This record gives sequence, C-alpha cells and structure tokens, in this order.
Amino acid sequence: MIIVEGIDHINIAVTDLEVASKFYSELFDFEVLSDREGESVTMTLDPIKICLVKVEKVQNQLSQLGLPTLSFTMDVDDFTDAINEIESKGIKIAKGPEGIEGGESLLFADPGGNLIEIY
Repeated sequence: MIIVEGIDHINIAVTDLEVASKFYSELFDFEVLSDREGESVTMTLDPIKICLVKVEKVQNQLSQLGLPTLSFTMDVDDFTDAINEIESKGIKIAKGPEGIEGGESLLFADPGGNLIEIY
C-alpha cells in the first residue's frame, strides 16, 4: 500500500494562461505561487493548489458530461452572494441553482470551458 499525506495540486487545462489566472484570482482570490512563462501557472487558495496548464484546445470529458472539474463548498449564507458575483462578472451559468442533497448547487465554466461547482 502506498501511504499518501494529501494532494499537492490539481492540474487544469486552459488555452490562455493570463485570462485563466485572472479568472481564478478575481473570482476566488487564488494567488500566484509560480509562473512558468507560457507553460503553466500554479496558484493557491490555502490549502488548495491548482496548476493551470497551457494547451492548444481543452478537451474535458467531465465537462462534456456536465460534471465539474472543481467543486467548492461554501457557507449557505454566502451562496446567493456568490451567484450575484458570478452574474455581475458576465459568467454564464451552465446549470442551477438547483436543490441537491444538503443544499443547493450551481455550475459555471472557467474561460477554458472547465465546469466549476459551488454548493
């Protein structure tokens, strides 16, 4: 058995590193940890780390199935405020809000088309 202590980061395919970095920074307050010019940008929202990886075309089978790449939990009192911020930034909502077990869920896409869930 391999014993792990946690997940270091999650890779997310994007077509434009600058646009994607700005999206995650402005919407979720992720901060840049490292920038490998033109290849990838690693960002953190302690303790979460994501690595935005530059690709020619995002081919995310999860998004094609309507499943999120990332799912963020949040306090129920902040859910409506989050929806308002998403809408004020002109981000298209893919699905929701809808009731799910234990609360509500909303799906929207990052600039590369990767679905993100808040609930």
